[in-house]
Amino acid sequence: MALELIDLSHEVSYIDIDADKVPYTFSVKLIDKTFTLTIKYNDAGGFYTADLLEIGGEVLVFGDPIRYGRPMFGSVEDERFPLPVIIPQCLTDEGISEITEENLGRTVRLYLHERRV
Repeated sequence: MALELIDLSHEVSYIDIDADKVPYTFSVKLIDKTFTLTIKYNDAGGFYTADLLEIGGEVLVFGDPIRYGRPMFGSVEDERFPLPVIIPQCLTDEGISEITEENLGRTVRLYLHERRV
């Protein structure tokens, strides 16, 4: 599947994350729907996870690992999921290969990519 960043007048769109607030929950509107997103840190595994809920409270994904450069929710998505593909990445190519407390929300952001059907 080919992915391209969503072009909004040459601005790159991403979901703003504040690693200092983890764990925390917030609402995010993604083109077609509003979702509730919870970002947590798994101390035992040493990685971040995401829970995704529809605004009415139906859980779509619980504890999905957030992996650098890999689409979020890719293994379990269906028509209820956000229209854009969400990929954690750094656009400045700073040699980053994993998500850490130091780079999440700073150099690594949850970028929105156009979904090619």
